[in-house]
Amino acid sequence: MFFNSVDYFIFAPLVIVVFFLLRDRGQRIWLLLASLFFYAVFRVPFTALLLFSILVTYYAVRGMDRASGAGLRRLYLTLAVISNLAILYFFKYIDFSIQVFNALFFLEPCDDWYLHPVGVILPMGISFFSLQAIAYAVDVYRGVIPAGTSVFQFGLFLSFFPQLVAGPIMRARDLLDQFAEQHPFRYDNLRVGLGILALGFYKKTFIADPAGVLVDRVFGEPGAYSWEAMLLSVFLHSMQIYGDFSGYSDIAIGTARIMGFRIPMNFNRPFLSHTMTEFWNRWHISLSNWLRDYVYIPLGGNRVSIPRSYVNVFLTMVVSGIWHGSGANFVIWGLIHASAVVIERFVFSFETIRKFYQNRIPGILKILYSYTIFSLAFYWFRAQAVPGIGAPADVAWYMASRTMELAPGDSLHLPFSLLLSIISLMVVEFVQEKRAHAFDGLLRNNVFYYFLVLGILSYCLVVYTISDSVPFVYFRF
Repeated sequence: MFFNSVDYFIFAPLVIVVFFLLRDRGQRIWLLLASLFFYAVFRVPFTALLLFSILVTYYAVRGMDRASGAGLRRLYLTLAVISNLAILYFFKYIDFSIQVFNALFFLEPCDDWYLHPVGVILPMGISFFSLQAIAYAVDVYRGVIPAGTSVFQFGLFLSFFPQLVAGPIMRARDLLDQFAEQHPFRYDNLRVGLGILALGFYKKTFIADPAGVLVDRVFGEPGAYSWEAMLLSVFLHSMQIYGDFSGYSDIAIGTARIMGFRIPMNFNRPFLSHTMTEFWNRWHISLSNWLRDYVYIPLGGNRVSIPRSYVNVFLTMVVSGIWHGSGANFVIWGLIHASAVVIERFVFSFETIRKFYQNRIPGILKILYSYTIFSLAFYWFRAQAVPGIGAPADVAWYMASRTMELAPGDSLHLPFSLLLSIISLMVVEFVQEKRAHAFDGLLRNNVFYYFLVLGILSYCLVVYTISDSVPFVYFRF
């Protein structure tokens, strides 16, 4: 079920109330059942994939923990990793692989060797829980954490409903042990959790969804709009993605916090970054950390020669692009970010340039630099196939070309309510960045705090009762 729905406004309080009425093992069993139900609402058959990932990973890791020889331990690790990668590859990349095969050999549908797309449906959350399972297996193999001794506890770790469908990608050391504890009701958790929930719903409902309407309009008919409209659409899409994805993360973190579970932040005011390298340390933090620990470091990290370290960074960012989607446009998007990060690393390796950039360039220009690079890359990330233009990658080149040519066309009007919502969020984040506790005094006022929080939640609930919920963007990934 969607967070931004009446169903969730009923489901979450019910789960939380029953959770606090139970004790110890009862709490864990209840959460596991609620999480499986939450996932089954999307598509019941896909619950089998989640259960497959839970059981194969858990028992492979248990076997690895009991194995006496290094070879057998590696065999069990390989089983856990390959099993999760296999379901991820089949459901997310099989059709893209078929397209690449046909293109490489110039095959047409009438040819004998032509492969037809399978047409599989992407299961919700598979990109998240499969990486989470792989990280658990690798961490146990490395000795970072001990192997779990309860399949129910591990199953809850992998299926925990707040972060199941779109992250954050949790590490066992951050969450698994929390399920072994009793969680009594605490007022402080409720207060903080409601505030994080409200912030998440604000980002989704006040920013992401209204911005998405405008972005969809331009990307759905790019030939009709001017270069200014196209440029505005990709800058808006940055705000849409941020409001949508960080909003989901906030709702997940807030829901978990009310029950007493601590989920680390997934976004740390990324649009205030001064470089693209810093940006990726602030954006989708759980994925960036996963790529660092399970792709970049195994490639050699920065323990190798400088040229090789550049290659490692480049490959890691390309993997990030491929993780986001199966299509040439996502590969190109990954290449853009990979190039930006590698070029920055090379340029800033010269101390004179680095110090000049840090000390002489105004902060606002550095923020605009990283935000502009991130936004322009969205021509490829957001592109969709358009009849008469071509596949997503073709559409991205078409829109980028029209922008550079200053092509005429229809304009795009930004509603004042959306502009005000974006500015308000950015001002709050800027103040928090400069003074971490700037709003503490104001938020300690219970009347103001609950008026703001309950006002946002009530407004969102009304919106969800009279209009269809807009799916979160990262449900597609």
